[in-house]
Amino acid sequence: MIKKLFVATILVFVTVFVLTSECGNEKKFLSKAKKLPETPKVEEISPFHDTPAKIAQYLNDETDYSVYLEYPKKSSDSFIHNSHKIRSASMIKVFIMAAVMEKVKSGEISLDEPLILEEYNMVDGAGILVGEAPGTSFKLRDVLELMITYSDNTATNMIIDRIGGDEINAYAERHGYNDTFLGRKMMFHEAIAGNGENYSSARDLGLFFKRLYNYQCVNEKFDKMMIDILLKQTDTDCFPAALPDKKIAHKTGALDDVYDDGGIIYSNAGDAILVIMTENSASEYETIQHMKNFARAVIK
Repeated sequence: MIKKLFVATILVFVTVFVLTSECGNEKKFLSKAKKLPETPKVEEISPFHDTPAKIAQYLNDETDYSVYLEYPKKSSDSFIHNSHKIRSASMIKVFIMAAVMEKVKSGEISLDEPLILEEYNMVDGAGILVGEAPGTSFKLRDVLELMITYSDNTATNMIIDRIGGDEINAYAERHGYNDTFLGRKMMFHEAIAGNGENYSSARDLGLFFKRLYNYQCVNEKFDKMMIDILLKQTDTDCFPAALPDKKIAHKTGALDDVYDDGGIIYSNAGDAILVIMTENSASEYETIQHMKNFARAVIK
């Protein structure tokens, strides 16, 4: 009996010793593991790391360029160069379109309601409605599409009359487009607000197209409608000419010393939002060539 107790005691002692040794070794192993050097983190390269160099290379004439660039599927960041409040030319028409869609969404107006072509709204510049007979009736949806696809100035004036310049400016202010302001109708000299000029910026337009791309402008239904209209843009001298294999939902604008292009560029290599605005352009042709070269450099 004593012999059995002695053997049992020895076995318990051995077991405890082994377990204690294993725990100690495990602690030593864990301690050593903690002391191993951490794997250095690989810093992500910004998608805009070479964009300033490309601006210097391609937008390098005497024209004053403003740029907004974003790759929405790659990063939530954006690249903004020299954005400030400048004359908007016809780029302001995208904000007018969105203000209309917001009112359609709320039920205040209908895209199928008629708008009458009044002679006082008929102006030259861009568009086809100036060739129609005064008193002709058009659906709001058709006038809206002409305002974007043909940059129709007469169509724009009809829409401004329908919803009001104050409402358009309130829309811009409400949504944080701080540089955007409608001061007059298209091709009109008399002011409806401010100093009688229309303004926007690369930053405001980039933010607009970013929201539109993400269906966060009005809502998915109306944003898709606006994108479909922008895809029908008839001025294809700049971005579409530079990127003929890309689907581009965009708007352009031009004055004597201004040429702008901006919108959403759909690409298998990664979608992009690109806006280029200009001031003090001596030659529209040369300015467009610089813009095309830059677009090719930043869009794959």
